Amino acid sequence: MSKEKEFLDAKEKALNSLEKAKSENKVDEGIKAILDIINGSDEYYTSSSCAGRIVLIELPQLGDKKGAEFLGKWHRKIEPDEIGGAAKKAKTGMLWLLAQSPILHIGANTHDASDNLLKTAISCGFKNSGAKSTGRKIIVEICSTERLDSPIGKDGKLFCNEEYLNLLVNIANEIMDRSSLKLHRLEEKLEKYLSTRKTTQQ
Repeated sequence: MSKEKEFLDAKEKALNSLEKAKSENKVDEGIKAILDIINGSDEYYTSSSCAGRIVLIELPQLGDKKGAEFLGKWHRKIEPDEIGGAAKKAKTGMLWLLAQSPILHIGANTHDASDNLLKTAISCGFKNSGAKSTGRKIIVEICSTERLDSPIGKDGKLFCNEEYLNLLVNIANEIMDRSSLKLHRLEEKLEKYLSTRKTTQQ
């Protein structure tokens, strides 16, 4: 099978999965426009994405991702009392408050295409982005450096006082604000870059 055929097959599979996710309302609203722009190009397709989120999870023990229980998940800014409400569902284990910046995984058909995409992403503030090649498949990961990982309780009890919880929520919300601005810049630059590529390739 040719490299181009492999790319087209992978893109078709990814787009079918994306359409299914859209129909089930499993695609973040804040990133849909970017996904459409990228998937409208002959050079790329998106395989997974997240617009950024704030999460409260319960871990039975450190590093036990399989046993993790999601108590709260928000793709927006939150209020401190939302953490308190979600924490009431906790049972046994460590409680962690996480704020995660956007992440996108994108298939590229050539190394030149992946390099250009990386330059665009990094110029928009996604400094932690990179590319990896597995066999003939090239995947670009677009992500940023902002994140928050803070233990805030154990076995259903919050150990932080109101003042400290407010501080953590403010930091998490700032990460969401910064993420939104970076996604907006990325959307504008990708639209301009990919429209230019289409013109030069015609």
